[in-house]
Amino acid sequence: MHSIKISSRFCLSFISAVLFSFALKAQSTGSLRGFVTDSTNGEAVIYANVVVAGTLNGAPTNTKGYYYIPAIPAGKQTVIFSHVNYKPKEITVTIRANQITELSAALTPKNIELQEVSIIGRNTLKPTETNLGLEKISAKEIEMIPIGAEPDVFRALQTTAGVTTTGDVSAHYYVRGGAGDQNLVLLNGATIYNPFHALGIFSVIDPEMISAVEFYKGGFPTKYGGRLSSILNIITKDGNKNSYHGTLAASLLSGKASVEGPIPHGSFIVTGRKSYYAEILKKYLNDQEAPFDFYDMSFKANYSNPDLLNNGKFVLFGFTSDDAVKNNNPLMEDYDVKNNVLGINWNQVWASPLFSTVNISYSGFRAEVNPNLSQSKYRMNRLNDITADFNFTYIYQNKDELEFGLQNKMLDVKLTQQNLFGTTTDFNQNGWDMTGYVNYRFYRWEKVGFEIGTRVKFVALSILRPFFFEPRLSIHYLPFPFLSFKASIGRYSQEVISLSNENEVISIFQPWVIVPKGVAAPESSDLSLGVDAYLNDQLEISLTGYYKYITDLTDVNEQKYTPQDYDFINVNGKSYGMEFVTKYQSQKFFLNLNYSLGWTYQINGNLIYVPKYDIRHTFNILLGYNFGNEWTASAVWSLRSGMPFTPIAGFYDRMPINNVWGDYVFEPYQPVIYWGDRNSYRLPYYHRLDISVSKRFQFYFTHLTFEGSILNIYNRKNIFYFDKDTGKITYMLPFFPSVSLKIEI
Repeated sequence: MHSIKISSRFCLSFISAVLFSFALKAQSTGSLRGFVTDSTNGEAVIYANVVVAGTLNGAPTNTKGYYYIPAIPAGKQTVIFSHVNYKPKEITVTIRANQITELSAALTPKNIELQEVSIIGRNTLKPTETNLGLEKISAKEIEMIPIGAEPDVFRALQTTAGVTTTGDVSAHYYVRGGAGDQNLVLLNGATIYNPFHALGIFSVIDPEMISAVEFYKGGFPTKYGGRLSSILNIITKDGNKNSYHGTLAASLLSGKASVEGPIPHGSFIVTGRKSYYAEILKKYLNDQEAPFDFYDMSFKANYSNPDLLNNGKFVLFGFTSDDAVKNNNPLMEDYDVKNNVLGINWNQVWASPLFSTVNISYSGFRAEVNPNLSQSKYRMNRLNDITADFNFTYIYQNKDELEFGLQNKMLDVKLTQQNLFGTTTDFNQNGWDMTGYVNYRFYRWEKVGFEIGTRVKFVALSILRPFFFEPRLSIHYLPFPFLSFKASIGRYSQEVISLSNENEVISIFQPWVIVPKGVAAPESSDLSLGVDAYLNDQLEISLTGYYKYITDLTDVNEQKYTPQDYDFINVNGKSYGMEFVTKYQSQKFFLNLNYSLGWTYQINGNLIYVPKYDIRHTFNILLGYNFGNEWTASAVWSLRSGMPFTPIAGFYDRMPINNVWGDYVFEPYQPVIYWGDRNSYRLPYYHRLDISVSKRFQFYFTHLTFEGSILNIYNRKNIFYFDKDTGKITYMLPFFPSVSLKIEI
C-alpha cells in the first residue's frame, strides 16, 4: 500500500511538472505581427519572408502585406525581412511574453532588372504549406511576355503548365481540361464576368493596375467556390503613398495613362486605356475588317487612420469597360459589351491574433447584338451580381490556422433572344447563394502539414442544386529540405454558366445564366498529386498529376422535338494528365520550361468525344536575359498538338419544299453537309516563336521604356480552321512586329 502511495505521488508530481513546464513555456513566448511595404511607394510587399533569426519561427506576408508569427521566445530578437526583389532588412525587437508585438518594415527595391521580372519564388518559411496547384505571378512577368497588340495577363497564363488555348485570335484559356466558363476571374474580390476586350482577343485587365496575381489550377482552398477549374485572383495596386506619379504608354493598338499619389491617411491610383487604331487587329483576324472600339478604366483608394480604427484599412475600388463593334454597314450586325464593378473592402487586424476581410461589391455585365438589316437576330444578356463576403483567419500559438467565413451572392439575370421567325423570348432568372466555409491548417509539425475543410451551401441559386457539402483535403510531406510531396482532393460545384456554341470558330455572344430549369448544376471531384525538388536556390523542378471527373455539365439538347422538351441536357466529363515544370533563375538569366500531357472527354450516354480544347501535348519555353545598362530581352517558344475538329464525311442533295398559297413548290436541289464523328480529327501541330527587347532610358525626372517585339518570328503557318463552304484554309497569326513606348513621371 505504501508503494502505491509513493507511485501515485510520483505520477502526480510528474504530471504537475509537465503542466508547469508547458505553462512556463507558454508564458515565456509572445507573438509578432505587422505589415511589409515598399520604401519607395508604400505599396504592400506581397509574399515577403519574415523570419526570427536563430529560430524556426517565420511567416510570409499575405496579399495585404500582413504577417503574423506566434510562439516566439520572449526577449530581444532579430527579425529578418526578405524578398527576391528587395534588399534584406534586419530589425531588433523586444518580444514580451503573452503579448502581441507590432513591427512593420519598409524594404528597399533591388536594382536588378531581371529579378524585377521574375515569377515570385516558393515560400521557404512554411515548407509544409499545402499550396498544390497555386501559381504566384508578378506584374513584371506579365510584361515579360512579348506583346502583340497589348501586354496581357491571360496571354501570360497560356504559357504556364496545364493551361491551353484554341488559337492566337483568342485570349480564352482552358485549365486542365475544363471549359472556359469554369474559370473564375476576381478583381479585388469582385467577379469579372466578361474579362475580354475585342470579342476575346485579349483581356480587359490592364497590367498597369496589377500588384499581384494568384492563379489556382486546382485544389483551391475552401474560401473559393463557384467554379470547377481555376481561380484567377487579381490584386490591384494601392497607389504611391509617398509622392505623385503618372505614366503614359502607347502601343500600336491603344493609348493608356495612370496617375497615383498620396491622400490623407492613404493613397489612390487611377488607370485608363482607349483604343485608337483597331486596324492592327486585322493581323489576328486573317486581314478581315475589325472595327473594334474599346476602353477600360479603374480606380482604387485606400484609407487607414489609426486614430479612427487601429490596424484597420478601407479600400474603395471600381472598374468599367466597354467594347463596341460598329460596322457602319446596315447589312451587318453591331455588338456592344459592358462591365461595371464597384466595391469596398475592409481589412482589420484585431487585438487577438485574428485577421478579417469584409468584401462588398457590385458587378454588372451586359452584352447586346443589334442585327440592323442583317440576317442576324437580336440578342441581349444582362447580369447583376451583388456580393457580400465575410472572411476570418485565426492563428494559434502552435502555428495552426483556422479560416472561416460566410459568403453571399445575389444574382439577377436576363437573356433576350429572337428565333428565326422573329419571335422574342425572355429568359429571366434571379437567386441567392449563401455559402459558409471552414478550413483548418495544421502547420505545427516540421515535416508534415495538411489542411481540411468544407464549404456548406445553405441556399443555392439553381433549382436542381449541388450537394450540401463540398469537402476538401490537402497534405504536404517534406522528407528532406530539398524534396516535398503534395496531394489534394476536393469537391467543387458551379451554378452560373455561359451558353456558348462550341462549333463557332470565334464565340462572339456568350451569355451568362444560372443553370437552367430541367438540368442539374455541374459538380466535380478533383484529385492531384505532386512532387517538388529544390536542387538549389536557383533551380526548381516539379511534377504534378491530376484526375478530374465532372457530372452534370450543361449541353444543348440536339434531340429536342417538341416545345415541352428542355433546351439543355446534362452530360458528364473527365480529364486527367500530368505537368512537368523546370524553373531556373540567376542574376542574369531566367528560364521557365514546362510540358503538359492531358486527356479531356465528354460523355453523353454511350457517346464519348473530345471537346475542341482537348490539347494532348503542350510545351513552352520562357527565357529572359539581362544584358545590363537597362537592356533586357525575352523569348517564348510554344509547341502543342493541333485542335480537334469535326470532319466533313460527305454531301447529299436536299429538295426544299415550300407552301405558297396552299400549293407545294419544289425548289432546286441544295447540297447539305454530312458531318463525321464529332471532333474525331486533329489539325497539324502548332508551334511559334516570339521575342522582345526592351530598353529603359532616363531623362531628368522621367523614365522612358521602349519595347520592340516580334510574334511568330519565322512566320509559321498554323492552321486555324477550314471554311466549310469553300474548303479554304484560314491561318492564325502571321509574322507580326510591334512596338510600345512607356513614359513614367
